[in-house]
Order: sequence, then structure tokens, then C-alpha cells
Amino acid sequence: MARTYDVVDLALNDTTDADWALTYVRFALRDKPNEASAWPIGSLQDEEILAAINANAVADTSVTPNVTYYPAHRVAAKLLSGNPEFIQRWSAAGVSEELRSASEIARELVQSGSWIDAAISTASGGSVALGQIRLVT
Repeated sequence: MARTYDVVDLALNDTTDADWALTYVRFALRDKPNEASAWPIGSLQDEEILAAINANAVADTSVTPNVTYYPAHRVAAKLLSGNPEFIQRWSAAGVSEELRSASEIARELVQSGSWIDAAISTASGGSVALGQIRLVT
């Protein structure tokens, strides 16, 4: 089991590359090492994220060989909205704070990643239209 994060992968914007998708999911979830190279508490292993990436991959079967696309923003949203350890409210020593809900953040991840849906649709010649799939949270 490993954890990797290579910011160079983000620049690729290659929706057919699972490594790009892994890096994008880590970036979107802020599941990446800090300046001291320490991973956040509860950080996911690469294998856990890649399992979700592969489970949510979509194939364009209109071409041979088939092309697989990775809607990384939707994977990040699903991982976040399904996280039972997500903290929305906390308090300590008389101080408390309420944060945005996981479902609200998940919707924003899908919305901000709409360019990924558009890139997949364009690359597939319209065969794969993820924008029509709604995230249920």
C-alpha cells in the first residue's frame, strides 16, 4: 500500500490517464502531503482511490480499441460524500465551528469539474456524456 502525489500529473489534464485521475482526486480532497511531507490523518491509500477511480470509469465502446475515461471530480465527490468520518461540526474548550456539509462540497466538486465532463464528451465525440449524470448526495 502506498500514497503518491505528483503535482506534475495535474498539468496533463488527460482524462484517459488513471495516474492523472489519482492526483486530481487527491488534489480535490486535499489528501496530499503538507510542506513537511506529512500526510493528513485519514489519508487514503493509492489502492483505495484507484479502486474508486476504476469503479467509476466510463468506456467509449464506439471506438476500437475502447477508450476508458476517468471522471476524477465525480470520484472525489463520491469519496467525500460517502466518508463516515467527515467532520461537519466540532467544538473544543467552549469554541465551536460548523463547516459546510459533505454533500454541499461534493456538489461543488462536480460543478467545478464540469470541464472534465466537457473534455470527456469532446474527446469521445459525444459518445460519453457525463454532464447528464447527476450526483445523488
